[in-house]
Amino acid sequence: MARRDSLTWFMMGIAQILIGDAIISAGTSELIGQLIQWSGGGTLALGIYFLLFVARNESEFTELYSKAEKTILQVDPATGRKELVDDSPKAVKAAWYAIPMTMTFIGAMAWLIG
Repeated sequence: MARRDSLTWFMMGIAQILIGDAIISAGTSELIGQLIQWSGGGTLALGIYFLLFVARNESEFTELYSKAEKTILQVDPATGRKELVDDSPKAVKAAWYAIPMTMTFIGAMAWLIG
């Protein structure tokens, strides 16, 4: 959960920085462009927070948080205990990481080059 959500924050932060850069280069209000870029930096900081803090404490969150729409309830034959199991194919799980990472990388390269 934490790593996928932090990728979303990174994508939003890069997008805000690019939008602020576009506003500044379009010749409109430089103050508004700078504010949007600063808020993009704050959004990137939130991504880092989720990546580090929530990932470090993920065991506490997994007990409390479940994306029930993507899980099935199974009984563990060894213990007889019911568990929620994500039965999504590995390709779908990989896409949930690969697409945001690719978009964040492309956005960061566009910002660094521009």
